Amino acid sequence: MTSRQLGPDASRTVDSLCRVADFALYSSKTSGRGRLTQYNQILEGQYFERRTLVESLPGAIARGELDLYLQPKVFLPGREVYGFEALVRWVRDSNIVRTEELIRIAEESGRIFELDKYVLDVAAREIAYYNRVNGTGVSVSVNLSALHFNTRRIVGWVDRALEVSGLLPHLLTLEITESAELRDWEQAQFIMGELRALGSRISIDDFGTGYSSLSYLRSAIVDEVKIDRTIIEQIATSDEARFLLDGVLDIAGNLGLGVVVEGVATPEQARILTEMGADRAQGYLFGKPMLLRDAIEALDGTVVRRDEPTGGPLAKAVRKRRDLG
Repeated sequence: MTSRQLGPDASRTVDSLCRVADFALYSSKTSGRGRLTQYNQILEGQYFERRTLVESLPGAIARGELDLYLQPKVFLPGREVYGFEALVRWVRDSNIVRTEELIRIAEESGRIFELDKYVLDVAAREIAYYNRVNGTGVSVSVNLSALHFNTRRIVGWVDRALEVSGLLPHLLTLEITESAELRDWEQAQFIMGELRALGSRISIDDFGTGYSSLSYLRSAIVDEVKIDRTIIEQIATSDEARFLLDGVLDIAGNLGLGVVVEGVATPEQARILTEMGADRAQGYLFGKPMLLRDAIEALDGTVVRRDEPTGGPLAKAVRKRRDLG
């Protein structure tokens, strides 16, 4: 890499050279294996745009400029909504910085703690308010970076969010990506245990994509697994995919764990899942992520009993809207 390739605005320090080299490496990794990426003007533009996002993120969080989206989670086979997963997006200069990219930027810049706390506080407050006004038991899931489990701060943050919002603890699920690397597994187990002691639930997200599946299950500190969409994509055409899914459902059932199948996109997938005994799902078939206010309004103020089983008033309202739509 030459100084000319860095462009007129880039400093010539060792630190800047390391940063752009890391960015070129990241570009190679995201494009597939066995690739060589040369840092050029196109990549430089992407690098400076990313650096601008990193520098702007703290102010955006402080000013509440991030948008919270909710995606419904449903019971099968009736598709009754019982809760939501909270997702965050950032609209900047009319362009949407999607959840995956935003989280990556936040982790790399050390701002993931502020970002996750923001999502946790807003989601807990809004869902608690809805439940309080309507007498309902709608739940919400919030994603947490694995970096939180290298420090105990997250326990205090969750405790405070529950106290301030008034959300019933069992209606808050904390999702942890199963493929994420944890520096200290024993400490992570201890922290997860403390979070469960508060009454919240622990869910392993993207289950089946990483290498620590059995460790999580043996730990007996989780309440739920979310089966990754890559497994579901093939269940209508692949015996192997159905066999794998059946095995996960069987193991989870024997351990007393809940299972949510994510990425459900077709009626055929939903039918197969129901026949296999899966009872909770999430995916575009049931609803795309919506702005928080729109998602709340879509519930139409329907009053349901807490922890209501399938077939109740909320289920009827959902079915009615679907029939009319």
